[in-house]
Amino acid sequence: MIVGAPAAAGAQDPKNPDWPCPQILVPALSPASVWDGPPIDGLGDAWQRDAVVATLVRRAADDNVDPATLEPEAEALAGPIKQGGKPEEKQEAERERDRKLVLVFAGTFQTLDRQRTAAIASIERYAQHQRALRERIAAALRDLDAAAGDASRTQEIKDAIAWNRRILDDRRRAQGAVCEQPARIEQRLGQIARMLSALLS
Repeated sequence: MIVGAPAAAGAQDPKNPDWPCPQILVPALSPASVWDGPPIDGLGDAWQRDAVVATLVRRAADDNVDPATLEPEAEALAGPIKQGGKPEEKQEAERERDRKLVLVFAGTFQTLDRQRTAAIASIERYAQHQRALRERIAAALRDLDAAAGDASRTQEIKDAIAWNRRILDDRRRAQGAVCEQPARIEQRLGQIARMLSALLS
């Protein structure tokens, strides 16, 4: 995952030379990379059909919600397990809670994976815009040579170069925050996965 060992600052992924971030690009996540519970293959959008599960998924995927505050809600998914009741009733309640915990992870993985995919697409658009600005500056520098002797045209080109360089530098300063977004999503997914996994019977 991107959140793994980052390369040296300013380095690029040799397999993806257009990738602008120092972190290695992993285009797609696997549930197994963060989850050691039951497989979620084939669950699809089943989590959306349970209102309580869907609400918890939305909170789990909300960056404004501290993952640590979600544990009591996850524990209570199947309702209280009766103490002193029949063993089969307790086992059934535990199975139901586990089923819902797996659904919460499936929904959280699906939701955060989509957010991560969108973040990577945003980084790729950022890299394309930066490349376009560099190409525009290079073309303007060539035009500047060709405009020698025309003071008005020379000044116009210099102004355009200065403007594009300012934009390029401003965007470059924001690159760190842009590149960290997928890693933050991965970190949150890992926190949620560990919390849910620890609650499984």
